Amino acid sequence: MDHHERRRKILRSTLEVTVPTAASRIFGYIRDLLQAFYLGTGPAADAFTIAYTIPNLLRRLTAEGAMAPAFVPVFTRVQGERSREETWRFASRAFFDLALVVFGLLVLGLLFAPGVVRVIAFGFRGEPGKQALTLQLTRVMFPYLLFVSLAALAGAILNTRRRFFVPASTPVLFNVAVIAAALLAAGRSANPALVFAWGVVAGGVLQLAIQIPSLVKEGMTFRFGVSFRDRDIRRVAGLMGPGLFATGLYQVNFALSRMLASALPQGSVASLYYSSRVEELALGLFSIALASVLLPTLAEHAADRDHAGLKSTLVFSLKLVFVATLPAAAGLLALSRPIMEVLFKHGAFGDSSAAMTSGCLVFFAAGLPFLAAVKILSTAFFSLEDTRTPVIVGLAVMAAYLGLAVILMGPLEVRGLALALSLSQVLNLVLLFAALERKLGPVPKLGFLGSFLKSAAAAAAMGIAVRLFFGAVHRGPAGILRHAGELGASIVLGIALYSALLGLFDRRDARALRALFSRRPPEARP
Repeated sequence: MDHHERRRKILRSTLEVTVPTAASRIFGYIRDLLQAFYLGTGPAADAFTIAYTIPNLLRRLTAEGAMAPAFVPVFTRVQGERSREETWRFASRAFFDLALVVFGLLVLGLLFAPGVVRVIAFGFRGEPGKQALTLQLTRVMFPYLLFVSLAALAGAILNTRRRFFVPASTPVLFNVAVIAAALLAAGRSANPALVFAWGVVAGGVLQLAIQIPSLVKEGMTFRFGVSFRDRDIRRVAGLMGPGLFATGLYQVNFALSRMLASALPQGSVASLYYSSRVEELALGLFSIALASVLLPTLAEHAADRDHAGLKSTLVFSLKLVFVATLPAAAGLLALSRPIMEVLFKHGAFGDSSAAMTSGCLVFFAAGLPFLAAVKILSTAFFSLEDTRTPVIVGLAVMAAYLGLAVILMGPLEVRGLALALSLSQVLNLVLLFAALERKLGPVPKLGFLGSFLKSAAAAAAMGIAVRLFFGAVHRGPAGILRHAGELGASIVLGIALYSALLGLFDRRDARALRALFSRRPPEARP
């Protein structure tokens, strides 16, 4: 397969993942809207956010963060070297080994939950009942870790088999479960936060259940067997160890930011959550989808020792990421306040909540392109079965984040935590790229730096234009439909303007991108 065809396959697989990812983000917004409606940015919202952070952080670290990236390269190699029966025996062992390990974490988590909550929510001590509610919600949601970890492994197996749609659809079911719980019971409950917590557990069960038929269809037998001595299992475990820190760096930093936010004015923890959810919406529509599709392809390059092909695919992916995320960042910067008002200003979520969350969103938006690029570079290291280098980089980035957070949270309060997270991702990107060049040799930087600058110029012009346009059409307080219409018109204008400017600034890349959607290579086109 030539480079052009491989790139076209990556892009089309990414678009295949983007559709269910977009659906999951829509349902995720409805979930967050209900949470904002019933909990606002009050004490219950802060408690729920911290409680959800604990199992969710472990899920990001043990499942998506470390296990899946460690598993895919090893599974790719096993498929190429072993028989079909041996391949699926390895997959079954990995499944039950992971189940046993995570069940142990679950038991430990339930036992030590009081101490963990006292540490991570130390700022709640002065508010009666807030730590107790956080502990109750934590214990309810901890079993979610088991189901979602196994769901992540199932998704990694299916992605390696080039089956992307079903794994990408699992977050939709998670969001639907929480939405259903809220609609059925939150309005009648004396403790709506508890209803949301049970919805989280139900969502984890559904995320695993939907993938079982697809795994069986691919050939997985789920034959029970636990073997920590298996050579390939030990290889996955060896890669997971450092990966627990390396790829979960941003999540660890984000968990630390929520911990620090618990000592700031009430609503700070929840505001950080809501603004990060909007950032994740922009990030997930394309960048996360691309990263999940990219890992098997880079693993194939690595297995073939095709470093030139790996670097070429990496540069191509970085260009795509910047083209997609720079306008998203500019739009979030220009329209942060109206976005938060239209999305969440209902029920218990009032003007003060909108002001606090939009301030966080501005600083999250500034770091969006760099966070997206870090996800791509991390994928490259995992494809090479190198988790040591991201760990070393991660330690430096974490130290920088903590220093920045302590400095910035004084004058900027919770907004300072968002800014520190974004600045740390700039450092993360620079260090990872330098480390990758030391490992593979020079990467053709002009291949994406020029594209970055042109996309940034187009995005900046677009951001200024939509800000001026929204200011012209928005005339003071208005109903939600009119406000949403003004925001929607601004976004449509921004998309059209950015597309036109990008084609004007970078015609060659625009033509190459269009060629990826065609059936003929660009050389054959007139």
